Amino acid sequence: MRLPFRRKDKKSKDSNDYLGSADVARHQGPLFVFPPTHHSSQLVADLPSRVLQRIFAFVCPHACDESYETCEDSASDAACMLCDLRDLAHCTRVSKSWRRNAVPVMYHSVRIDPVHYCSLEAVLAEKRKKTSRFDCNGIPEDPAQARLRLFRRTVRDDPTRLGKLVEFFKIPYMLRESSHVELAQTIAVLPNLHYVDLPEGMFADESSFGTLRLEIQARCPSIRKTTYRKGSEQSVAALASGRVWTQLEVLELDGIHIDPTTLRHALASLQRLRALKVSNSHSFSDEVLVAEDGLPSLPPLEELVLKETPRLTISGLGDFLSWLETQEALKVLTLQNTGVHPSHLGEILGMATRLKTIVVQATVAEAFPHQNSVQPMASRSLETLRYEIQSASSAGPYSSFESGYYSFLANSILGGNFPRLRQLYVLDDTMPDQLQGLPPPNATFGASRVRSSSYTASGGRPNIPSMRLNADGGPSLSPPSGRARPMSNVNPANRFSSNNPFMSHLPPTHQLEVFTKSNEFGSWNFARVDSVQKLEPPTSPGFARDSSRRPISTYGLGGDIGGMGWEAGEARKSVMVGNGTGAFLAVPGQEEPAPLPPFGAPPGARGSMDSFRPKSSGGDSMRGSRDLWR
Repeated sequence: MRLPFRRKDKKSKDSNDYLGSADVARHQGPLFVFPPTHHSSQLVADLPSRVLQRIFAFVCPHACDESYETCEDSASDAACMLCDLRDLAHCTRVSKSWRRNAVPVMYHSVRIDPVHYCSLEAVLAEKRKKTSRFDCNGIPEDPAQARLRLFRRTVRDDPTRLGKLVEFFKIPYMLRESSHVELAQTIAVLPNLHYVDLPEGMFADESSFGTLRLEIQARCPSIRKTTYRKGSEQSVAALASGRVWTQLEVLELDGIHIDPTTLRHALASLQRLRALKVSNSHSFSDEVLVAEDGLPSLPPLEELVLKETPRLTISGLGDFLSWLETQEALKVLTLQNTGVHPSHLGEILGMATRLKTIVVQATVAEAFPHQNSVQPMASRSLETLRYEIQSASSAGPYSSFESGYYSFLANSILGGNFPRLRQLYVLDDTMPDQLQGLPPPNATFGASRVRSSSYTASGGRPNIPSMRLNADGGPSLSPPSGRARPMSNVNPANRFSSNNPFMSHLPPTHQLEVFTKSNEFGSWNFARVDSVQKLEPPTSPGFARDSSRRPISTYGLGGDIGGMGWEAGEARKSVMVGNGTGAFLAVPGQEEPAPLPPFGAPPGARGSMDSFRPKSSGGDSMRGSRDLWR
């Protein structure tokens, strides 16, 4: 261990407290460190178990991966996971204390990766071709299958000490689809398994996977996530018995056609259920969510994803959201082509008071209803909104019914109804212009709003209500009408005081990121304005991967919440900042310098997650490069 250097008097008797000129020259940068001494080993030997396990978690980050995502979706783009696992295995050979603390970390979340995602794979691939002394171009053995067999032998030889440590087991697609026998023999000695990647045929109750399904149900009662597809209605009905996977937290139903009452009993038996996804199902109707006499209550959900469920209407969803437990628990809601009309979004937001992310995707064939009969959209907790409305093909090529829906959304945002909204995803290229105070095109109710000028919180200078940009891109301070508007005579000190009854209805002043594209399958608009994004150093040794700015699910449903095609570079991104007068201003693109590394990091390490972790024992600079293999 290297300790921080403190300069002392040259007359000090302890030679370890002084570095010579040669040592100081060797350490470049503002941070000086001691070389390792015999005291370093004593300090490491006295470290508590929690500190050692945290250090080992930084050596192999994917060992702390507790996500319910598949092996392909949870792969790290910043490191070679096989090299990380090798480094952690080397740590177990240092001492008995290190082995006692490194083994639980190593076997907590196990991955079977097919190849090394670094330059070492090229060397190993050549060695695998050498099957004998005279055959240097033979057919190599499948490395992923060989690793699965080695792992099976390890846990079956010591199931009481190693098998019970495995809680997450992730396998690549080709391996889990072909090696059914090895997978069943491995899972049989993993009693505490929470998540495992399984072949797709098992989710449809295919006869060839019957043995594997019974093996998992009998040996792994603590499974947290499962999926049922078309053909597995009998397995869904078995959940109502309360004897199969009672600790499920995530349930996906795809194409299930079952009696609504049976489905209600099956969901009610899963009291630990936190995320539910239903897609392509006509059985999921209001009868499943409406609370009636004699029916058990549904568990409070944190994430609810509904796709292609036309029989579900606002009546059933509103009854489900009327329960206090559901209102306090629900954080994510996705409605894609359901029976819930987009005009009822205000009622949903009014009941779901803790909602963080909502996704609304619908195809409309009629204009937006009259404004007076629609409850306005407002939420004090919403942070991400995906509002994708398209006109139906039967409406004709020149119809623009969706313009009224987007105008209603713009009026709700400009009215200050979303104080915590930070990200907006729409299929309307004119949304940034509408948020800047410009009149929306083809809006049936987009009358000019009467806005009085206001003062800033820091000083007494007035803000122009509708800020516009000149031809050169600078702000124009002249009113659109060409004449000055009367100024308010309210004292600036009292306008933002705590006793102001209109404080909750102030215009937006926060930053808003708007992602737009023309339509779901059309051409992309690559015009983009970058925002100032702060990079924070990691605070936990969690699984570090390059996550995007899209809303990500906590229970492995990120693809259904974030959607496809909203990645950076594929859609137009505009950063808007509220000017305090009811409109937004566009922020020009700029970049913020990367933060300084934490104390103790090597000089020159800035902004990179991999810089805070120990390097590979081989010191390979190309480690983490995966473009060649993916």
